[in-house]
Amino acid sequence: MTLYSISPEAMGFVLSGYTWSYLAGLPLIGILVGRFGPLLVMGIGSIVWGVATLALPLATTAVGFFLMRALFGFGHCMMIPAGAVSIRDWVGSHQRALAVGLIFTGGTIGLAVGSPSAAFLLENLGWEYPFYVGGALSLLFTLLWFTLYPREAPPGRSPSLEEESEPKVKKSRVPWLSLLRHRTTWGMAFSQMGYLYVYFLFITWIFAHLIIDWEMETWEAGMAASVPFWMGIAGTIGGGWVADYLIRSGVSKNTARKGMIAGGLMGATLFLVAAAYATQIWLAVTLLGLCMGSLRMTTASSNSLSIDLAPENAVAALASIQSVGGNIGGLMAPILTGYILGATGSFVGALVFAGAMAAFSACSMLFLVGHIGEEGDRMVLES
Repeated sequence: MTLYSISPEAMGFVLSGYTWSYLAGLPLIGILVGRFGPLLVMGIGSIVWGVATLALPLATTAVGFFLMRALFGFGHCMMIPAGAVSIRDWVGSHQRALAVGLIFTGGTIGLAVGSPSAAFLLENLGWEYPFYVGGALSLLFTLLWFTLYPREAPPGRSPSLEEESEPKVKKSRVPWLSLLRHRTTWGMAFSQMGYLYVYFLFITWIFAHLIIDWEMETWEAGMAASVPFWMGIAGTIGGGWVADYLIRSGVSKNTARKGMIAGGLMGATLFLVAAAYATQIWLAVTLLGLCMGSLRMTTASSNSLSIDLAPENAVAALASIQSVGGNIGGLMAPILTGYILGATGSFVGALVFAGAMAAFSACSMLFLVGHIGEEGDRMVLES
């Protein structure tokens, strides 16, 4: 911002570039994952976002940074629909929340390790180097994705066995409009909206918050910014394990899923508002960490909903709609935060508003999402 004279308001739009293209790509990606499978679609997306990361330092204006962020976001929109279909194919219903939690932990580990690493590279080599290193590592993980993803049919889904036991039935594609007629679909989208509003506030502005409001040095801010993400890792895995344990122990899937999601979001609200008014840096960082841990407790259960609720031929579509709702919140977060920062000179108002968004999400989950039943109890959709 200082080097290129970018205002907080303009920086908010730069940081939102990721989400504009992410949102635009989701309707198409749900179809592509259903047709070509998660291996190919996810792999191509990973190549796109790795190259976009490497190329971002070529930009020198706010518009250029925005466009590079948009290219990154388009590559990334493959992740959730492809992940949902992979879990549907490979993981039983009693372990899905933990599987989702483990998958989403990868991103949080990247943020936890990346915050101090990026601060070190920025301070010692220049601002471009976090993008060079991050992009190169991303392409390395793309190679691992293509190498390690299993090619054989998932357990119990062997084509030869299916052909012997039952005739082929063509599964009709479920249109998005059919899904949008359900109150549950809207509840999932609204719940994800507040969740990603808070999450994107952290990943786009938390570093600046620590430097501007608490006057930290770059390396100090990098270390402090990693704390919420380390706690988020524990929350993601712990939340997935607890949700599946509750279901295995006889708690209804409806209670386990909704309890984890609404409880985690309300906890995030309380910790975030408290952090906004903290008077000591150690307390503020601790509260921000507890907020992220509580928020990420909801990740596994929330991202299991499309698998739990949708018919097999609509999992990717429902996951995409949920992600659209969430990323509208993700789109709003950097922009509104930039305007609040520009108007007030601090992040207090931005943190309080983010807490209100988390509370809105909790209410959407409790009062809009319908009953989450067992394996055979799914949404009835018009083909």
